[in-house]
Amino acid sequence: MDNPEGLILVILIIAAAVFFLWLGWKLRLAWKNFLFSKRIRRGKRGEGDAIELLKKHGYRIFQSQVTLPGHLYVDDDRLEFDVRPDYLVERDGVQYLAEVKTGDAAKIGNRSTRRQLLEYTRLGRTNMAVLVDATTGTVRKIRFEDHDG
Repeated sequence: MDNPEGLILVILIIAAAVFFLWLGWKLRLAWKNFLFSKRIRRGKRGEGDAIELLKKHGYRIFQSQVTLPGHLYVDDDRLEFDVRPDYLVERDGVQYLAEVKTGDAAKIGNRSTRRQLLEYTRLGRTNMAVLVDATTGTVRKIRFEDHDG
């Protein structure tokens, strides 16, 4: 090559580009890990607050992280799974599955939350659940229509 300085410059530019791409990728991973750990901490703090909220609203806690077995069929193959509502609680002689949420997930308008509660009530053979919003400090009783009407 007639211009070795130009070749060196191209190599340096490529090396710098690769380095900055790698650095950006690492920073993105670090940021995602930070946000995930923040969400986990908020959730754990919310669950601790939820116990007090449930008691304050007259609920008695029987069990935490209740395991409910379920199954479905994919074509003709049975697939078994478990779900874990946060609490099994009781108030006025009625038992409820209670789920603790924070932020936007605590709103019953949230599609994922609604579907999760529906799955819990179906597997728990009930039509009612309790949704605890640890962010706002509210406890809501959620009732789904019976399948028959």
